[in-house]
Amino acid sequence: MDTRDILKATDSTKRLVQDDEYYRFIFKKTEKIISVIFFVSNNIDKEQKDHSLIEDVLDTARLTHNAVLATLDMRAHLAEESLRAAAHKLISLDSKLKVAAVVGLIAPDVLHLLSSEIDGVLRGLNKYLVRTSAFDDLNYRVAAPARENAARPRSVPERGPVGKAEASEGEGQVSSIDNDRRDRIKVVLGAKGEATIKDIADIINDVSSKTIQRELNAMIEDNLVKRHGERRWSKYSLV
Repeated sequence: MDTRDILKATDSTKRLVQDDEYYRFIFKKTEKIISVIFFVSNNIDKEQKDHSLIEDVLDTARLTHNAVLATLDMRAHLAEESLRAAAHKLISLDSKLKVAAVVGLIAPDVLHLLSSEIDGVLRGLNKYLVRTSAFDDLNYRVAAPARENAARPRSVPERGPVGKAEASEGEGQVSSIDNDRRDRIKVVLGAKGEATIKDIADIINDVSSKTIQRELNAMIEDNLVKRHGERRWSKYSLV
C-alpha cells in the first residue's frame, strides 16, 4: 500500500465532524436553514397562524437538525444509512415548507430561499453517499457532484482593480452572489419588520457584519431599504 492509499484509507475512516468541508457546508448550513425557519415562524402574524401546520414544520425542522447532527459522529465509510436518513428528513422538510407556502403561511421568496438552501445541502450530501441511487426511493434527483471541492464556494475579492477580460468572466458570478445576499437580507427584514445589523448577522452567519453593512448601504442607495436611527442604534426595514 503506497502513501496515497494510506492517506485515502485514513480519510475514509475519520469521523465526519473532522471533515471541515462536511462540517461547514452540510452541518452548519443545515443549522442556518433551521434557524431561519424558526425565525420566520416566530414572526408570522398570530391571526394567520395555522398552529398545527406550523408545529408540524417546526417538529420536522428539529428532527432534521438532529438527523444531521447524528451524522457528525459517524465515520465516513460507515455513514451511508445515517446520511440517507438525514437526506430523507431534509426532503420531508422541504415538502412541508411547500405546503406552508401554498396556504400562505410562508412567502414565496422565503420558500425559494429555503428550498434552494436545502437543495444545496442535498447536493453536498450526495457526494458522501456510495450508492448512486441514493434518493431513488423518494423520487428525488440531485446532480452528480463535481470533483474536488465541489461544495466549497469560490471566493470573490471585494476590492481591487480588475481587467476587462477578468471583469467580463466574473461578472455573472459576482452578480449572483450579491443578489443571493440581498434576497436573504430581504427575507430577514420582511419577517422581522425592523432589524439591526446584529439581528441580520445572527441569521446570515456565513458573511461578516461589515459585509452585511455594506450591502445594506447599497440597498439604501437603490431605494430597497431604509435606515432608522444613527450609528450602532440603527435599524433597517424594507421600503
